[in-house]
Amino acid sequence: MDIQANITTWCKEALPEDLFLVEIEQKPGSKKLTIYIDGDKSVDISNCQKLSRYISEKLDELDYGDEPYQLEVSSPGADKPLKDKRQYTKHIGRELAIKLKAETELTGKLEEVTETGILIALKDKKKNYKDATTKQIAFDDLAQVSVILSFK
Repeated sequence: MDIQANITTWCKEALPEDLFLVEIEQKPGSKKLTIYIDGDKSVDISNCQKLSRYISEKLDELDYGDEPYQLEVSSPGADKPLKDKRQYTKHIGRELAIKLKAETELTGKLEEVTETGILIALKDKKKNYKDATTKQIAFDDLAQVSVILSFK
């Protein structure tokens, strides 16, 4: 039984159009399933609760495993890298830490999201964005992207 494929299908069935599955985590040998969902705007606790109940019912119908499992449905925390293209749009204007597959690291402000990639503004010599240059990066070239939290 491919539980991750089943959960992916169930999430598509249960989530409204503005919410989407980001990631399913299950460590080998563990009965803990963590499902991360995100939204075009935001995810609230009631969204997580509804999906948790739905997935739990589906797992029970499948008689998932001999031992009890632990199911957790959450939005990705601020420390989690961006995984889905739909996550980028709500972060326009924010600073990102970017690791490229070519092992280059960049920091830049997200300016635009397209079908194929992102446009970022790179800091100028004075370490600000006043005279920033821009760089287009294809989604296929991104290894990991995280939002840099600002406490200003």
